[in-house]
Amino acid sequence: MQRNIKRNIFSWLLLLATFIFLVVPSGTAQAAKVTKWQRMLEQNGIDRSIWQKYLPKITRKEYNKAKKIAQSSSGQTSQTSGSSLGPEISVGLWYFDKSGILKVKANKSYNIKNKDGNLLGQVTAEAETKVAYDDDGKLKVSGSIADTSVDDKVTFDATDGDNSSLVFDVDRPGSSYDHYRGKIEANYYRGDDIYNGNGNNVSQIWVINELPMEHYVWGMGETTGTGPSDHVRVMATIFRSYGYWYYKNATKYKPLGFKIRSDAGSQIYRGYDWETKYPNIRKAAEETRGQIVVYDGEVALTPYCSYTDGKTRSLKGYSYLKSVKDHKKGKKKGLKPGEGGNHMWGVSAHGALGYAEDGKSWAWILKHYYTGVDVKGEY
Repeated sequence: MQRNIKRNIFSWLLLLATFIFLVVPSGTAQAAKVTKWQRMLEQNGIDRSIWQKYLPKITRKEYNKAKKIAQSSSGQTSQTSGSSLGPEISVGLWYFDKSGILKVKANKSYNIKNKDGNLLGQVTAEAETKVAYDDDGKLKVSGSIADTSVDDKVTFDATDGDNSSLVFDVDRPGSSYDHYRGKIEANYYRGDDIYNGNGNNVSQIWVINELPMEHYVWGMGETTGTGPSDHVRVMATIFRSYGYWYYKNATKYKPLGFKIRSDAGSQIYRGYDWETKYPNIRKAAEETRGQIVVYDGEVALTPYCSYTDGKTRSLKGYSYLKSVKDHKKGKKKGLKPGEGGNHMWGVSAHGALGYAEDGKSWAWILKHYYTGVDVKGEY
């Protein structure tokens, strides 16, 4: 009996020793051996659950694997959580005066509607419609339909209801970028020159593109998307955030019929031609779909510039726009704030490029330039 008890005790002790040998040293080694690749994963904010399996010693190869998984997961998450393409934003493309004319045709059948939404006609894809000033604040629609005088607004949209696949050729004078996805509007405005801000009284007929926020990002003209993927994701996210802020808060251009300009007065948008010419922009937009920069629970206005003199500048009234060190790639020695449009607030585009080339993630870059912000899916 005693012999059996001793044998059982010995067996339990042996089992316990085996457990200590297998588990405790492994945990100790995991805590002790922190490679530079693990530190980079931590610095880039990559979820530990992705690279936990590579411990205790993460190699460069495993770092690249973990980073790729994180980027893929980010894209999948934003796409599945973003069940829509976001709210529709109205973009002021350009204007012409009473002597000008707008020529419109599309890649599929489209409707012509007046300001009340009443149908003036349904025309085939390649039928060209013209809009010009008529008289007494009215517009004249012609070409594809019999000459028709309407009030101060005309809208063109898809006959089949699918504006996402509708692309208009608007024959923009002096520009090779004259194709736009989504709805097109012509809006007559008379009053103070809000657009140019010179105090003159003007008559302008505005050409406006109305489309979902994601499609707006696809036409981002602020970059060609030829750099590292994380840099393009940074640019797509700040472009979306800037546009979303305007969508929610801007009222300046309401009398003109839109929320945001398509030029450097807001941010550069070049539409469908740019989207197809530089497909990496659309790819980055889809990978970050619905993601915006948020501060204190609200969408952040996300200014950006091309270069700094080595550091960004703080902007009074915006707690997240604090002065931070720029990457050497974004530094131009002797550059003064405001010179060449470089106000030095927020993201330095070339500095962000340098950080992306160093292996920093798009989320890390955003949080470096915008202090105390979060990046989250808005839709």
